[in-house]
Amino acid sequence: MKKHVLPIIIIASTIILWLVFYNRLPGEVPIHWNASGEVDGYATKLNAMLMSIGTMVLIYLVLVFIPRIDPKKSNYKYFSKGYSIINLSTLLLFFVINILMLLAGLDYKVNVSIVMPILVGITFIVIGNYMPQMKPNYFVGIKTPWTLNDENNWKQTHRFGGRTFIIGGLLLILSIFLPARFVDISFPIILVILLSPIVYSFILFKKKV
Repeated sequence: MKKHVLPIIIIASTIILWLVFYNRLPGEVPIHWNASGEVDGYATKLNAMLMSIGTMVLIYLVLVFIPRIDPKKSNYKYFSKGYSIINLSTLLLFFVINILMLLAGLDYKVNVSIVMPILVGITFIVIGNYMPQMKPNYFVGIKTPWTLNDENNWKQTHRFGGRTFIIGGLLLILSIFLPARFVDISFPIILVILLSPIVYSFILFKKKV
């Protein structure tokens, strides 16, 4: 039960924040920003509130029930701490995104192009730190035909993936120091780094064949 306390507090805090500031918000609030940090999407404040809170509740419920329906559910107990921390960090990411939406709706100037890479980068680093602890399952981690079919492949791939996620997270944070014209190319580079564990998994498979 203890592992549910913090996620529930985060969701409840999000609801409270929306209710406290709801009447001060304009009819429409920003819900999306482009890579340059410019608002390029709006929604009515009611839809924004329901969508934001609903997304967090859905994420929480999905993450709670995944271990119960996974055919390999017995493996979750071996990385329960890491799984809980990853769940918590995901909810915290969405909590801060909600704060950014509220601040933008209240006409505060927030440099999203700086804040978001830091937030997402930290989330990647947290995931990368606990990725090597993950045991074979069908929902969490790097799930390829080769990792799911070979426990050693899973183990080596997640060790490698942990490092690449940490590197990707650090690069994402460092990208805030790049000139604006380089921002668009930083994301594909990081994407390649994050997808490299899949390639690594296949290479391990081919070496074994």
